[in-house]
Amino acid sequence: MALRLHGPREPVYTIGVASRLLEVSPQTLRQLEKEGLLEPARTENNTRLYCQEDLVMLKRILYLMREEGINAAGVKALLAMEAEMTRGRQQPSREEEEDSALSFISYPTT
Repeated sequence: MALRLHGPREPVYTIGVASRLLEVSPQTLRQLEKEGLLEPARTENNTRLYCQEDLVMLKRILYLMREEGINAAGVKALLAMEAEMTRGRQQPSREEEEDSALSFISYPTT
């Protein structure tokens, strides 16, 4: 029987484990959640569970707050802008769709 490892989006880390890995208190993670910076998964018993991607995001949030001096509202705004930019890259603009739709047309060169 092979050992099954979890994927980066599978919530497996409890708040205690996550706080130890990130070297912060569980209360810090609760506060970041309260401020709307991250929303961990919950079990049926309402236990917070973090995935690997959550830990990476939390590490980035903590860096921005501690090292760059950005407050929670600023971090939240920054993350929202980045998410919007990422969505924008994934969805072609109307002009790109039109160009793609007309890409079979060859224009004469002079």
